Amino acid sequence: MKNRIVLFGLVLTLLLSCKENSKLTESVDEEKVAQTSNTDSESKPDIFYQYSIWFAFVNKVFDGDLKVSELKTKGDIGLGSFDYLDGELVMLDGVPYRIRENGEITVGQDDDEIVYSDATFFNQDGSFQVKGPIDYTSFQKRLNTEMESEHYFYAYRVPVKLDYIKLGGVPKVEKPFTDGLDVLLPIRPVFEAENISGTLVGFYCPEYIGNINAFGHHFHFISDDRKWGGHVMDFKTTHDIEVPWDQKTSYAFDLPKNETFENVKLDSEFQYN
Repeated sequence: MKNRIVLFGLVLTLLLSCKENSKLTESVDEEKVAQTSNTDSESKPDIFYQYSIWFAFVNKVFDGDLKVSELKTKGDIGLGSFDYLDGELVMLDGVPYRIRENGEITVGQDDDEIVYSDATFFNQDGSFQVKGPIDYTSFQKRLNTEMESEHYFYAYRVPVKLDYIKLGGVPKVEKPFTDGLDVLLPIRPVFEAENISGTLVGFYCPEYIGNINAFGHHFHFISDDRKWGGHVMDFKTTHDIEVPWDQKTSYAFDLPKNETFENVKLDSEFQYN
């Protein structure tokens, strides 16, 4: 009988020991996951990234060599245009959507190339509320008043519910590139929608940016159902808008490495938002 009691005690001790070790292992694993998550978050650069320069884009540099796979390492939100202007770009949650001139929306593949883009990892610094009703022009003016300083860069990721939106696409071009943005944008495809929800992805550049980027606020839009998207030309809403913002104090850009850029004459100037 004593032997049975001793044996039972040993088994019970072993079971309790295994349980404690399991808890310790789970605790260590959770700590590792947390540390990995924090490391991933901290490893993301807090930089406003740009591919190509506005001056080149204006002067018909419409072929780029930045692959979608590379852009996704530069941010989780972004906007721009695909190679040969074959679609506007809206990147949201790291997914690069392509809005072609016929309105078709697809996800850009890793080997697809981009001619021009702004991107960043969105790290929210604050937010403010804009009361409805409001239109796009008034919305941009309100953003100007809310900035801590007009001399910094800003990124926006804004969920919206809109009564109306007017979006612009881009017409695809082929070499030789004969028409610039001053000719192409007035004839751009336009998409209009009503009673729609989605996300505004946007950036602000200070005036001193000159011809490197477009001065002011610039927004693209993608709907929640992924059926509408493009460059924001106008909107109206009776709903309030909560505006999360991310201030950027670091800025970096890469230039295209191709003959079109190497030989371009940077003689035309054009600004738009």
